[in-house]
Amino acid sequence: MKYHIIALLCCLVGVVNAQTTNKPNILIILTDQQTADAMSAAGNKDLHTPAMDKLAANGVRFTKAYCAQPLCTPSRTSIFSGKMPFETGFVGNTQERDGQWPDSLLMMGKIFQNGGYKTGYVGKWHLPVPNGKVSQHGFEYIQNTNFLDYNDGATPAYCARFIKENKDKPFLLVASFLNPHDICEWARGEDLKMDVLEEAPPVAQCPELPANWNIPANEPEVLREQQKVSARTYPTVGWNADQWRKYRWAYNRLVEKVDKYIEMVLGSLKKYNVEKNTIIIFTADHGDGYAGHSWNQKQVLYEEAAKVPFIISKIGDWAARTDSMLVCNGIDIIPTICGFAELKKPAYLKGADLAKRISSPAVNLRDTLVIETDFADNENLLGISGRAVITKDFKYIVYNKGKLKEQLFDLDKDPGEMDNLSVNPKYRKKLAAIRSCLKQWCISNGDKFTSGL
Repeated sequence: MKYHIIALLCCLVGVVNAQTTNKPNILIILTDQQTADAMSAAGNKDLHTPAMDKLAANGVRFTKAYCAQPLCTPSRTSIFSGKMPFETGFVGNTQERDGQWPDSLLMMGKIFQNGGYKTGYVGKWHLPVPNGKVSQHGFEYIQNTNFLDYNDGATPAYCARFIKENKDKPFLLVASFLNPHDICEWARGEDLKMDVLEEAPPVAQCPELPANWNIPANEPEVLREQQKVSARTYPTVGWNADQWRKYRWAYNRLVEKVDKYIEMVLGSLKKYNVEKNTIIIFTADHGDGYAGHSWNQKQVLYEEAAKVPFIISKIGDWAARTDSMLVCNGIDIIPTICGFAELKKPAYLKGADLAKRISSPAVNLRDTLVIETDFADNENLLGISGRAVITKDFKYIVYNKGKLKEQLFDLDKDPGEMDNLSVNPKYRKKLAAIRSCLKQWCISNGDKFTSGL
């Protein structure tokens, strides 16, 4: 009888372990300042990104994914809280300081730690919570967050260690890379932080300029005025076509460099035999102007700066497809990974659970998306705010200052956002309707933004 009882207990332990290990691992790969089109999987022939392409070949690439706000801290705060920046109050870049983040606002790591997951974070942090305060952010294993040269090169090794130590338990791991953010240093002529680039080749060997590289007519004047605040942020003002072509060459090389590090992280999943039970989300905190509208950096609400890569992948299990549903990585990631992990998300979160969309592609989770911006010189806010309303075909942008505050684009006919329809009398009704949409959205969501229109 004793042996029967022992055998029964062993079986029960086996069942419990099986239930635990059947939960999927979650790997979030986050790059910094990568625009959505900067992948060969997106059709860009001026660079080669085999690791990103592998994710696209084994999952769903969302072609209309946006960040909550195109600036580092606000976007990252949104990703790791699931709330918009106007809700958290973190609308500019903010230093790590204790006491800023409300205890009532659960962070991603804490949600998964409470759900029985092992949690890890490696790489760039740039969140307004001290990285050592595990009790708040919930990432038990946190490495390589202090800013040093070549952080990106160390991130795959720290990720490999975490995966090796937790391969028998369900885990959430964030691999956060800094590149292609080094394009900021490159544009200023400074030494790069994460990598070294050779001199740009002759202009004839650099990528062609995008069709929308010129500054468009009827653009809100506040955009170019705020560029004058910091020559370090916008050293490209007045650049000619040849300079912008070299910029695009350098940016592409930085994307390729971070792709190699991503390949190493993916290799560790395979090495430690967890690849088939790991769901991977690949995205960026925001985009980059990439020479569109003669813009470098972010903050502006044009597509290049606001639109980000977003792929959900399960290597060896899912087939490749694209999805044009509107996505916001800031508010959608936590509900989505909770959906995959079968964890209860905080009730106050309003984002979409994309796990439902992946299992049932016909399910419509969103028709309209609103994102935001607050222009800043690093931590100093400039008092210039904006909102963008994005629908299936149209995009409306409005700022709170300036004589001309609005832009309206037909993204289907004008994907480069060069023809501002807000000044076209034929679109008066469309403009009024989308203004009303934003006003009602602000009322419903407690957003106090006003453009004074």
